Amino acid sequence: MRKIGVLVVGTGMISVNEHLPALARMPNVEIVGIVSRSRSRAEELARKFNAKKAFTDLDEALKAEGVEVVDITRPTYEHKECVLRAFEYGKHVIVEKPIALKLSDAREMINTAKRKGLKFMVAHVLRFWPEYVKAKELIESGAIGEPRIARAYRQLEYPTWSYKMWHKDILKSGGVAVDLSIHDIDYLRWVMGEVDTVYAQGGVYVFKDATAYDYVHMLLKFKSGAIAYVEGSWIMPKGYPLHMYLEVAGTNGLLTVDNLSTAGLKVFKSGGQVSYSTPVPENGYYLELKHFIDCVINDKEPLVTGEEALKSLEVALASIKSIREGRPVKLPLTEEVL
Repeated sequence: MRKIGVLVVGTGMISVNEHLPALARMPNVEIVGIVSRSRSRAEELARKFNAKKAFTDLDEALKAEGVEVVDITRPTYEHKECVLRAFEYGKHVIVEKPIALKLSDAREMINTAKRKGLKFMVAHVLRFWPEYVKAKELIESGAIGEPRIARAYRQLEYPTWSYKMWHKDILKSGGVAVDLSIHDIDYLRWVMGEVDTVYAQGGVYVFKDATAYDYVHMLLKFKSGAIAYVEGSWIMPKGYPLHMYLEVAGTNGLLTVDNLSTAGLKVFKSGGQVSYSTPVPENGYYLELKHFIDCVINDKEPLVTGEEALKSLEVALASIKSIREGRPVKLPLTEEVL
């Protein structure tokens, strides 16, 4: 079996809790190295996940023997630099969402990958989350008729665990719309098509010195005529578990996904309710990384291309523009927002 050498760049929560455990369990993956700002942290995680080497310098790590894929989990404001550096060394890249904070930065990454003939995927995990994948299959099979209305929300406590509290700075995180609600934006685009206009309201509630909105609700009007309400919240009480909820109403029924419900996926139709279980032993993070490794091995296009991620970013940025200007914003955007 051919093994793909993976370099993991970043040792924050998403890397340690999701990416590294997933990669360490894949028989066709070898974790060649782990890059961290802290030498001791890199070495500790290298031992824990059986990585060959620990690094603090990205260039040194990219030169390491056997690196084919770079998995970037650094904060959003570092994505462009890390991605382009990996491309310079001829490596395929998967980067955590969002792709970037500026549309021009996203386009530069996309164009560089194409020019160099390298695989590039953005980790929009809901496209691999079992309940959400099953929901899309049901919608496409006509289980609820034509989708007309959707509601999605994602709520949790403020991410105070982040490195130097970078989420507070809108120029580093993009706020809750770009960092959190982009999950639901991307999924709704995948299921319901492209967005035409965005109207949003939001504010700064937890840390008054923050520049990033920690609460946003937005109304998306799709080109199909469908409408979606999306809420992103970092204002929940400390210790509140991540709550993600999706509701799609169609001409013949209604579908819900609720991660805090005993039955994560339900379909309501005239005359009754059907609950679906999704007996998939892996979570979305494992499945998305497995998918990208398979794309590299078999020379396939990833499900979440840079172009797809760019479109989702544009919707999230439009919500910020709408809050600032107090009006609906029509896509595509003609200028940068951040």
